Amino acid sequence: MYLTTVRAMIFAASALLTGVLAAVVLSLEPAPQPPWKITHRVSAHHALVVEVEARHPYDALSIARAIGEPEHGRFGEILVYINRPGRRDMLRRVQWTPQHGYVETVYRPEGTRQ
Repeated sequence: MYLTTVRAMIFAASALLTGVLAAVVLSLEPAPQPPWKITHRVSAHHALVVEVEARHPYDALSIARAIGEPEHGRFGEILVYINRPGRRDMLRRVQWTPQHGYVETVYRPEGTRQ
């Protein structure tokens, strides 16, 4: 009886250790890449110009809002240029000004939703 209890405890501890190790291995996998990243940023004379690489260029307005809204008080104009990852193809531009808000310009149609 004692031997059966010890074996059951060893089995339970082994199962628990296996589960913990599996969780550690899964947590060590690389994090997923963000859908966009800022590659260049420059400001001068109350204007901010930002270049972004985006996996989904059709999200240009939401990307520009995420970048621009914290900066509205500091700048009179914000320009966000959207490129595909690894390229400088300028698919879209979003301009923000206090007078007109966000205005999107599509330069190349391959930046549209598929």
